[in-house]
Amino acid sequence: MIMKKKIKTENKLQTYAYYISLSCFFMAILNIIHTIYVIKIEFAAASFIIPTFAGLLFGSIFAQIKILSSQLSDMAFTDSLTHIYNRLHFANFLTTQVDKTKRYGGTFSIIFFDLDNFKEVNDNYGHLAGDHILEQVTKLVSAANRSADIFARYGGEEFIILTPETDLDGALVHAERLRRGIEIFEFKTVGHITSSFGVAEFNADKDSVDDILSRADTALYMAKELGRNRVEKA
Repeated sequence: MIMKKKIKTENKLQTYAYYISLSCFFMAILNIIHTIYVIKIEFAAASFIIPTFAGLLFGSIFAQIKILSSQLSDMAFTDSLTHIYNRLHFANFLTTQVDKTKRYGGTFSIIFFDLDNFKEVNDNYGHLAGDHILEQVTKLVSAANRSADIFARYGGEEFIILTPETDLDGALVHAERLRRGIEIFEFKTVGHITSSFGVAEFNADKDSVDDILSRADTALYMAKELGRNRVEKA
């Protein structure tokens, strides 16, 4: 988290420096043109003062707009706690993948998982401990995923992964690897927790977006009913 804040601060300073420098440069050029070619008076060093201050003002305004736009974009597309994609943006990826697969062929799978007995964690250790677990699980899964995988927080302690060009067998192997990784990890304060997984492969002949999500959700429900801490397929 400290590293992320440091990177964001550096990006903000770079944005300010860029827009202020750019604004000062253009204001100075415009002032030179106006002084020499329009009002046709002798150009003096003092002529830099007004455009410099104007450049600083406009550059600061432009930088604030750019930073605000970036923050709004992050809010729209990512989860505020884990900083991975949110449910709404994941739906856009899934819709695109469904259309692509139906049109051009291929396959993909969905891995749907949540953390077992997470409510008890929040009740016994507090929501800060729960938030820490969600952040750590995000790091564990992100590190294990391929660069092509689309990983999102679906809501609460639920997560979802879209695995392009991956059949059911491949997705099951990946899900089991993730389940085991979460199980053996020792979380601060809480210790060990477990997770349950539901996996479904897309069927281009009959599946829609809702169908593939429903089947993955059903498989997750089966994993819960059969004792948790396991992977089940649709």
